[in-house]
Amino acid sequence: MSVAQFLKKDGAKFDLVVFDEASQVLPEDALGALIRGNRLVVVGDQMQLPPTDFFQRAESESAEDMDEEESAAIQGLESILDKAAAVFQPARRLLWHYRSRDPKLIAFSNREFYDNALQIFPAAHQEHPSLGIKLVEVRGTYAGRCNQKEAKAVAEAAVQFMRSHPTRSLGIVALNSQQRDLIESKVDRLIADDPQAAEYVQRFNDSLEPFFVKNLENVQGDERDVIFISTVFGPDASTGKVYQRFGPINSPVGHRRLNVLFTRAKQSVAVFTSLKPEDVLAEAEGASRGRRALRQYLEYARSGRLETGAISGRSADSDFEDLVRQRLGQAGYEVDCQVGVAGYFVDLGVRHPARKSHYILGVECDGATYHSFKSARDRDRLRQEILEGLGWKIHRIWSTDWFQNPDAEIRRLVERLKLEEKSSLSEETVQFDWKRFSAPATDWPQNTSGATKSEESTLGEDETRGRSTGLRLPLADVETYLVGLRSRAEDKVLAAFQRAVDFSDGSPRTIEIDTLRSGTQRMMVLEELYNR
Repeated sequence: MSVAQFLKKDGAKFDLVVFDEASQVLPEDALGALIRGNRLVVVGDQMQLPPTDFFQRAESESAEDMDEEESAAIQGLESILDKAAAVFQPARRLLWHYRSRDPKLIAFSNREFYDNALQIFPAAHQEHPSLGIKLVEVRGTYAGRCNQKEAKAVAEAAVQFMRSHPTRSLGIVALNSQQRDLIESKVDRLIADDPQAAEYVQRFNDSLEPFFVKNLENVQGDERDVIFISTVFGPDASTGKVYQRFGPINSPVGHRRLNVLFTRAKQSVAVFTSLKPEDVLAEAEGASRGRRALRQYLEYARSGRLETGAISGRSADSDFEDLVRQRLGQAGYEVDCQVGVAGYFVDLGVRHPARKSHYILGVECDGATYHSFKSARDRDRLRQEILEGLGWKIHRIWSTDWFQNPDAEIRRLVERLKLEEKSSLSEETVQFDWKRFSAPATDWPQNTSGATKSEESTLGEDETRGRSTGLRLPLADVETYLVGLRSRAEDKVLAAFQRAVDFSDGSPRTIEIDTLRSGTQRMMVLEELYNR
């Protein structure tokens, strides 16, 4: 639309015009750019938010707060993406999904909205406490288009998260704007009394992923490490009944709104809800696809299982892979073939001897999977980059080298495994205590202000006062700081760190650092290590 406002009709012409997030662009708004280009590329997802008259309606009343009939009237308007898909055939579909660090984050949408067509890259960790989907049952009530108890739980959990995970980005999404405003006000009050949380917000506001509290309609395009969802709806405060009025989720395009919501997180999602899955009557006459998707997602968050059941194991794709697996087994390692789900698999995953839920190394062979890629860029660069971004360490064996000297290749592989085993210290993970925010059958627990005992041992004393404190930092966490900081000076520190620390026994150790829990902590860690 702005193209027509700022460029003259007979002015600039462009060789290529690209529309991104085209599902939200009206054809009449696209026209000004279209007539100024020679070629057109339209990029979008027909399973995400369509253009609606939401903002026009919001001038008088928010769309999430309309009654059932008004909500059903929000049909979703036709976008430039719909027009292009009808004319330009065949459409090219991007199949790789690599935002999610845990396949569970995309598995539901892949099945429910994309017909299992997305190729999902496997994670190197299984059942990691910092990944996946958590259900926090609050047992609040719905009144005045808000859920006070749920808002309180979300706000307290958010501030506690900021204190215990200062390096992970966070976003909060509510299903209506009243709940968004309520959560935002509660978070602001808690942050005002917590210097550590205030420093977290300030630091991330200066980054590409600032902390936010949004409602369902305006979260498309955002992504954060962790997303908190407030479903808002629940038993009516006066009657105790769960009415099936879920705002725009009940509209014909409600499922597309939910798909946007379910796919915003890179590492984990926490669903704060006062609904049980059976409270949502998905099989009732006239139930929308959005209502069915809401119920199924709540069931998925509660059980961790899709209706399709567990992923079955696969055998090796070739005799070459099977030979490597057998030799690793003889060396005492547990090996899984074809690790992954939904179209993308790592040839061999070698499990950590002490932590069976973690793959210490992925072994890639130039077999059937390797040769199925159409370009060298996909085979040799992008594939490995994405896997390493998901936590994998990759070792490649070429078939020509293997058949010339298999013993040498196995020796090289076993040496790499021993090296990875030594360097992978047992991480002292600060596990987030979600149960603290799940309400029991009785009233909300009173003691919700401080850290749990396990957190206190890691965070140190007097942290809420923002004072200088003796902090016990696991060496694995310090190594993470160093890997993320690679200036010339920091490379020097990293080299000194690697020379000074002996990992030969593989046991976790800590160092004492006198530091402020603030944005300067990371550089003070580096200085402490360098001085040693």
